[in-house]
Amino acid sequence: MAHKLLIDAGNTRVKAALMDTEGHMEPWFNADYEELAHHPIAMKLDSVWVAVVSGQQQNDKLAAWLSAHQQSKVFRVQSETVAFGVTNAYEKPTNLGVDRWLAMVGAYDEQPKAAVIIDAGTAITVDWIDEQGRHLGGWIAPGVELMKNSVTQRAPNVFNDSQQQWGKAQQLGQSTPDCLLNGCVNTFVGLVRQAMAVSETELDWFDYRILLSGGSIPLLPLDIKRRGEIRTELVLQGLACYARQEKSTA
Repeated sequence: MAHKLLIDAGNTRVKAALMDTEGHMEPWFNADYEELAHHPIAMKLDSVWVAVVSGQQQNDKLAAWLSAHQQSKVFRVQSETVAFGVTNAYEKPTNLGVDRWLAMVGAYDEQPKAAVIIDAGTAITVDWIDEQGRHLGGWIAPGVELMKNSVTQRAPNVFNDSQQQWGKAQQLGQSTPDCLLNGCVNTFVGLVRQAMAVSETELDWFDYRILLSGGSIPLLPLDIKRRGEIRTELVLQGLACYARQEKSTA
């Protein structure tokens, strides 16, 4: 039985899933680019569906990993104006990161309901999609790690006595490193709370989903995590829509 391989190639990690002939998707792995060699492709593949937001170096590593299956067709999906009931808000649709596009496609395919999609990785992205599938727009902000690095690169002595890597939400720091770490995390928390406030006060949404993904999500306070849904496979779910219909814009 030939499978379709779905790949979400992010800035730092690769997520992969397999789809059987009936269109059922099964997550395979979530790994660093350096770990790809530990996941050899042993099964027969019908095709490979890829969403890439990574840089050239990571792209080359991914291509090398896939080279053992050159007989498989490789489809690179790009953001579109309209697909699967979702309408892109961007005037030039391909300027919208394909990961953001596919997350909206995956979310809307799963449930056609108003949603705020927050991905907190290298960058923090927020996108709004209404119950008609219209992308209303979004935000992009530096991720927690980028915030921290932007300060430490200018003031390297700030972290000379740091004993921890991440800050804590809703806590005060009592040293300069702790103040910086907590400040970065609470900036992230504030962005999420503002996204919720905009949804409810500006858009008049009260029955909507908050979908959370990305490596910084564990840093959020419990009340936000309880309010939202942690959905790490949304991009792969969007890719699955393309793979089922064999629709590619590449």
